[in-house]
Amino acid sequence: MSANDLHNIAFLGSSDAGKTSLAEAVAFHFGAISRLGSVSEGTSLCDFTAEEKAKKHSLLAAVVHTESSHGKLNIIDTPGYPDFCADAITAMGAAGTAVITLAAPQNGVPFHAIRLWKMAGAAGLARAVVLTKLDGDNLDLDTIISNVQSALGQRVVPFTMADGVGEAFTSVQVMEKAEGDARTTLVESVVEADDSLMERYLEEGDISDAELEEFMPMAMARGTFAPLFCVDPLRDIGVSEFAEFMVDEFPTATMQLKAMHSVNIEGGTKDERVVARVWKVLVDKHLGQITYLRVLQGTIKPDSLLIDPHTEKSVKLNGIHYIDGKELIKTETGIPGDIIAVTRIDDLEIGDVLVSEGTAEAYHFPLPEPFFSLAVRPASRADEQKIGSELQKLTHEDPTFHYRRDADTHEAIVDGLSDLHVSTLLHRLSDRGVEVETSLPRIPYKETVTTPADGHHRHKKQTGGKGQFAECYIRIRPTGRGTGFDFQDKIVGGSIPRNFIPAVEKGMNEQMMNGIIAGSRVEDVCVELYDGKFHAVDSDEHSFKQAGARALRDAFLKAQPILLEPLMSVEITVPSRYFGDVSGDLNNRRGQILGMEADGDFQVIKANVPLVEMQTYGTPLRSMTHGEGSFTMAFDHYDRVPSHLQEKIVSELGSQDEH
Repeated sequence: MSANDLHNIAFLGSSDAGKTSLAEAVAFHFGAISRLGSVSEGTSLCDFTAEEKAKKHSLLAAVVHTESSHGKLNIIDTPGYPDFCADAITAMGAAGTAVITLAAPQNGVPFHAIRLWKMAGAAGLARAVVLTKLDGDNLDLDTIISNVQSALGQRVVPFTMADGVGEAFTSVQVMEKAEGDARTTLVESVVEADDSLMERYLEEGDISDAELEEFMPMAMARGTFAPLFCVDPLRDIGVSEFAEFMVDEFPTATMQLKAMHSVNIEGGTKDERVVARVWKVLVDKHLGQITYLRVLQGTIKPDSLLIDPHTEKSVKLNGIHYIDGKELIKTETGIPGDIIAVTRIDDLEIGDVLVSEGTAEAYHFPLPEPFFSLAVRPASRADEQKIGSELQKLTHEDPTFHYRRDADTHEAIVDGLSDLHVSTLLHRLSDRGVEVETSLPRIPYKETVTTPADGHHRHKKQTGGKGQFAECYIRIRPTGRGTGFDFQDKIVGGSIPRNFIPAVEKGMNEQMMNGIIAGSRVEDVCVELYDGKFHAVDSDEHSFKQAGARALRDAFLKAQPILLEPLMSVEITVPSRYFGDVSGDLNNRRGQILGMEADGDFQVIKANVPLVEMQTYGTPLRSMTHGEGSFTMAFDHYDRVPSHLQEKIVSELGSQDEH
């Protein structure tokens, strides 16, 4: 079989749209499985992890491999929760066609589905739409089609139309065989892909069914035609029409391969140089790391030598496999365009590109930045030994999950796209034998001053024998935001010997790291050391380090200290009908709305909001918008904490004990 017979198709869309059931029905249609599994009963081919069976939702992308006399299909079933969008986005790097699955959008297309639709188009994928759950109550098919075309564009054209909704939905009609406006709309969207065909259509007024079918793959690949299908996978209505269209009319891997490269595949002998991109990583307790590859060029064999991009050394593959849900099936060849899996190359990451010769840069998928964070601590000494390596494995599996150590608070932090996302990943960590305790991270406040002040400290200890002595006089003043710490040596006349000045500065630096009023780093101050005293016998570096730290503390507390808090640049996307509730809530969170713009039926609100007010924002936003709102945020700048809140924060955090 060649790439001319191969189709890679990603099923995308919001949760509960029926993607997994659709993949199951297609696999059954082509005989890849002998009986239909069920999401609700935990027996589906694609939802095979314990988490997915328990939650009855896809949390990971799963591949279904099917073959028919017409060609081969690799179907990628992706998670519908926006919280687990990493697998949906990286799956686009393995597919040639994106199928957006929508659950009868009577009240509008979910924003997450719209976003995936746009991303698929930007990635150069052909696109199609499947409508499911048309057997529901109080539905109007014309309204649903209108909502889809309004949200996704007029190039979405019905190819199979339901004969009714609710209980009246019993079969589908193929629009290719229809007459009147339905066929005209279909034909016009297809002929638009080819100038000569369009010219002939305008002259003759129609084209044959054979020509229509011949040019459909090109029209999909060029984006002029996105077929819409009405399907009920649970009742086997419209499944065969959709499945057969996929193998007959969806663009093949050959047609879509160039669009899906997104890497420079040139170099070496053309067509012989292997180029393969990592688009998914899964860690199995028995097999170790399973790496999913999309072959972009060349042919991969079970014993192929490929260059590991991290070590720049050749690694010999330990076999190659097709993927069927959780099953790996050994194969002898991975052809251009194909999706295969390899095992036991543990340092590969999503986006890595393997080659048989030369080099290739890693591909960076357009993934959202994580914004929900938890501080994590090992629950026991045994967990302490494994926590770092196991968390690192999770970051390989899900690149929207990050693990870091905060330089200001010194906490170990995990970041994800929501509380649900992070808790699910940490549950996976628990399944692998590592328990952690969690809490919201400390806010990385900063301390500074608002007025100039003088400070002084004499450090003196006499315990018999050699004592300790040092005395420092300093001035402190505020500087601009982001300037850090400016230490100025103004000593004249040798009141402090030159060799002790670095110790004074070191003591001040350590005191600033520990904070003075709330245990937070001191920044944006200038300190002048202008006088002092020393003792020829008792003075030493330790004494001047102590004197410098205490003099800084003395001046800082006199200089009207304040707390600074991080403000985040926040972008919130909500259906227009929830705009009032969301904007009012932002005001209550001390947010400053900077602007807003319409995006179809949605409003995009741009604001600056304190981080402390956004730490758990995902849950109330979902509640206010009935799950349709989403947001992103990134650090913007530090600003002053209001005085009435500062007193509370200082009281909670407490001042640093004097050393």
